[in-house]
Amino acid sequence: MIIKSYELNKIDQDKYTLFLFYGKNNYQKKSEFNKLIDNQSEVIKYEEKDLIDRQNEIIENILSRSLFQRKKIILIKRSTDKLLNIVELLADRNLDDTKIVLDSENLEKKSKLRSYFEKNKNCVCAAFYPDTLQTLTKIALNFFREKKISISTADINLIVNKINESRENLINELEKIEFFTR
Repeated sequence: MIIKSYELNKIDQDKYTLFLFYGKNNYQKKSEFNKLIDNQSEVIKYEEKDLIDRQNEIIENILSRSLFQRKKIILIKRSTDKLLNIVELLADRNLDDTKIVLDSENLEKKSKLRSYFEKNKNCVCAAFYPDTLQTLTKIALNFFREKKISISTADINLIVNKINESRENLINELEKIEFFTR
């Protein structure tokens, strides 16, 4: 199922076990991944190469349940089409308290992995595109509106132009402004 990256908080994420986050906006992917984590979750990170090299061992680890940890979140970085067979195998299993997030760079429309996630109703596929000046300006405007800080449009444009089109830099600048306005 295809979900816009900014609409991920609108779905019931507990209903899904497989997530595909792809695109070049690593900061936004990281923040959405952190929203999936709660204080009862055990986070395990793998690289695609590790998963392919030690497939049986890692799948056994994913499928096993711990008596002490209730939830498991698996992050597989640098995912490509090579993982499709493993993803299909895991999708057929009952992974009640486990979430698997595949993190990838840009995936073409022809990508088999992307196509699988887009067509499967039990999976979530979200694209994270690079931020534009327009999206960063919108983030800044919403921030100032929420914090009830009055600022001119020219000053917002100055801040947004200063940050080199980086959401992470924008968030840092906005936090500084919030700190100094208290």
